[in-house]
Amino acid sequence: MKKKILLGAGLLAAAAGTLGGCGADASTSPSSGNDGPRFFTDAGAASDTGAFPGADAGLPPEVEEQRAFETPQAGSRFVYVANPRRDNVAVIDSRTLAIQSVEAGDGPTYLVTVPERDGTPVDEALVVNANANTATVLRTSAAGVTTTAQMPVVAGANAIAVAPNGHYAVVYLDTSRPNQGVPAGSFQEVAVLRLDPGMERGLLLSVGFRPVSVVFSADGQTGFVITEDGVSILRFASLTGPALVPTVSFYDDRIVTPGDAGMSDAGVAISRDARALDVSVTRDGRYAIARFAGTTAMRVIDLMGRTGQTVDLGTEITDLDVSPDGTFALAALRGQSRVLRIPIPAGFSDPSVRRSIDLPGEVVGSVTMSPDGARALVYSTAAMTERATLLDLAGTDAPAVLRLRKTVRAVAFAPGGGSALIVHGRSEGSVTEPGIDLETQIDRSFGYSVLNVAERFTRLQLTSADVGPFALVPGGSHAFVLLRDDARHVALTQRITLASLTIQDIALGSPPVSVGAVPATERAFIGQDHPEGRITFVDWNTGTQQSITGFELNSRIVE
Repeated sequence: MKKKILLGAGLLAAAAGTLGGCGADASTSPSSGNDGPRFFTDAGAASDTGAFPGADAGLPPEVEEQRAFETPQAGSRFVYVANPRRDNVAVIDSRTLAIQSVEAGDGPTYLVTVPERDGTPVDEALVVNANANTATVLRTSAAGVTTTAQMPVVAGANAIAVAPNGHYAVVYLDTSRPNQGVPAGSFQEVAVLRLDPGMERGLLLSVGFRPVSVVFSADGQTGFVITEDGVSILRFASLTGPALVPTVSFYDDRIVTPGDAGMSDAGVAISRDARALDVSVTRDGRYAIARFAGTTAMRVIDLMGRTGQTVDLGTEITDLDVSPDGTFALAALRGQSRVLRIPIPAGFSDPSVRRSIDLPGEVVGSVTMSPDGARALVYSTAAMTERATLLDLAGTDAPAVLRLRKTVRAVAFAPGGGSALIVHGRSEGSVTEPGIDLETQIDRSFGYSVLNVAERFTRLQLTSADVGPFALVPGGSHAFVLLRDDARHVALTQRITLASLTIQDIALGSPPVSVGAVPATERAFIGQDHPEGRITFVDWNTGTQQSITGFELNSRIVE
């Protein structure tokens, strides 16, 4: 099962072994022996189960943290900081460090920015007022003047998803995130907000039980609310008032015979109590796919036709992801040490068009694709192996196994796919225990690795605290990683130059809590835990710093 940690936007990388090379040639035959990765046509998943016995023996489920580069809580030039204690939002000019306090509502708490509208950068933020069941949109002009508009949202709302075109946002209660207490009422309501200047409005809609995420079609005109029941489809142009949004179920809800335990249209039963995992919607909004823990089944829902089918892959699926362009899915088949590439939609019904890659000797538990779908990284969080395999999904490079020297906890691609960050796990015990060797010290340390995909070069960086949020600057030249340990007085950010993989420590005056980037001034900003409010701006090209303190008290101290 994937453990989702919503930190923002994307990091990690991969490259190597072509799946595309065999995708067009169904006659490609397996290579002989088990001495390396092999490509072959999947003529039927059940025909070669157990190809690598023992690869999955006794292992627990995968626990994959969905790490990503932070989405900047800034527009093109201005940074927005919610201040729930004073019912305002501080709007900070990253060029002059001038601050204005803008009244937002009762308890402004959860804030996101709208980075662009129809491709044009904007200075705009949306904040949920936790004590008032409202949201406030803030817009700042080039002259530094901020205007506001307020709209209703659902009780207890703590999550905001903004459509890629910047015209709409969906606000909802995500019960997996911190909130102000679970409210009495329903877990089946979302608010759709129209964000166009002068046309702001909010609509409350009934959806499936317990929304867990919201995704959008590529054009931003349709939203998909992923719930425990299935997918609720929001066609924004058709919404004119409060409404009930029908949910397309992942399950077969027909009455079955008493002996039937659940769905079995592909010869594999799925319990009615099973929960859909790794739910993805294709870019065009046509299909949703999901897996079910402990089963060999992939469930495919046609969101247009409102029909479903179960696809049996013959062995347990431990991870399932759809490519960013929606043309194929990758399924991790840990029991067979292989990854299966499934064309969408042809691969749902025709096993002969599926393509597989064998990785003998590797534990294939999880797969992470780059944002462009050209690369993937294969690894396991359950087997505690210190390796990962890079796959080239668009070219002809052979798969490459990377030695990492520490176990994998989470991965994230840089948006361009050229570099990556791998967050490592650590073993129990003190790093400073007398008499331990270097390998044990490394195993017991926090740390991450930075990967240069083209060179297949990784740099291991041990850290004095657990790896916190991280952000990539526009253009991908630098990344910033936050490290915090209050008990040991660790408060710093690390500036990574991705071309050389060099790392600069930048000490902070207070514990860091957030990081982002401001494109217009080429500065990163680090929000910090300080009673009066503190932000440090870092020139990402030179590493020079400037801090402001006191914006939560309507004051300003520049350091």
